[in-house]
Amino acid sequence: MSKKMNYESKWGDVNVELSMSQYTDNGNIYLELVNTEGEYPEPYGNITVNLGGVPKYCGYVDTNNMPEMEKFLEENDLGDFTGITLKSGFCEYPLYVFNVDKLRELCPKQMAEYEKNFERNKDKEHEKGQVK
Repeated sequence: MSKKMNYESKWGDVNVELSMSQYTDNGNIYLELVNTEGEYPEPYGNITVNLGGVPKYCGYVDTNNMPEMEKFLEENDLGDFTGITLKSGFCEYPLYVFNVDKLRELCPKQMAEYEKNFERNKDKEHEKGQVK
C-alpha cells in the first residue's frame, strides 16, 4: 500500500489505501480499503465479496455494504463494470474487471503473488480435467 485515496461515503470522506490478498478457498482477488487517518492503519471495508469462480483479474464488488464503491473504483481507475451481476440473497453484486496496471502499481507484491497463484490453480484444475 502506498497511495492514499479519498473514499466518499454517506458518513463523510475518509483517507484510505488499497490492500490486496486472495480468498483461500479459490484464489480469487480480495480487495479492501484501509483507513489511514488514525495513528495506525485499520480496516475500513471490503471491496470484493467471494461468490465463487471468476475470470482472472475480476471480482464481485460489495455494493451492499459499500454502496459508493462503484463510483470509487471508477474515479480511481481501479476497474470497470463488466455488465455481469450475480444475485446472492437479497443483493445483486456487479462483476468488475480490475485495472491490472493500477493494482501492480498500488500492491506490487500482492499482485505478483496473485498472478503466480492463479496460474498454479489453473494448472491444477487442468490436471484434474476441470478446465474446459
